[in-house]
Amino acid sequence: MVDLDALPVESVTTEGLVVKAYIEASQYQPLSLSDVPMAASVGSLTWTTAEMAHQNWNAEWESNFPPLTIGQEVLVRAPFHDLPDPKDFRHVIQMVPKMAFGTGHHPTTYLMMEAVLEGEASGLLAGARILDMGCGTGILAVLALKAGAQKAVGIEIDPFAAENAQEIADIHGLQDRLAIWAGDAHLLATGAVAEGPYDIVYANINRNILLADMECYASVSRPGAKLYLSGFYAADVPVLLECAKRCGYQSQGEAAKDGWMRLTLVYQPHDQTTHS
Repeated sequence: MVDLDALPVESVTTEGLVVKAYIEASQYQPLSLSDVPMAASVGSLTWTTAEMAHQNWNAEWESNFPPLTIGQEVLVRAPFHDLPDPKDFRHVIQMVPKMAFGTGHHPTTYLMMEAVLEGEASGLLAGARILDMGCGTGILAVLALKAGAQKAVGIEIDPFAAENAQEIADIHGLQDRLAIWAGDAHLLATGAVAEGPYDIVYANINRNILLADMECYASVSRPGAKLYLSGFYAADVPVLLECAKRCGYQSQGEAAKDGWMRLTLVYQPHDQTTHS
């Protein structure tokens, strides 16, 4: 998996010994064993490639997607789910992800949802303005607004997924509090549609994009703002922490689930002084 960090991989899934890596077609170049030296050193490798057109994955999703629960705090359900009873949960999110990542079942989404709940319990979210980078379905922004945030912005590079996220925002009556934009970190520039400042930033993407865009996250963060990162493995933590430090962040802890990691960082600009 570490070999993939050097490639323009946007997401990865595993099925036993099979690894599926997804690369935007315009970024793909034919691979050789020299592109995966660590994996090649420990065993034999074979791979196949296929180009996937945009399509509606909803039919397959409906046949496989079970409801997701986090204790008695959160229920993520589809319209066709009868159980469990939504009345038994504090926050209920209705999901119909057609083209978007983020039902909560992936370990990184789950870790980030836990971070949202921790922010609710501590009062951090109360009245906050939050940014959800790589928002997919917008599930983190929706949960954050239900948990006390005042306003939210979601940015998703895939326009089909961004459209899906906007539909989900509308389902929950959050269209006036949650703005979804199709694009990347360029939308955070001064004068752009998603300029800051923000109190909390959630970024569940992948290591390479996080490294490339962390300075942008810092540029739209208030002093003391929290940054939650996920979408990477334990081996990636040192380089991410080094980048975070250069951008003015200090670590406040980490969490893990099924080999995936989440970092909690606080923004303390280098020129910020503390007075007693």
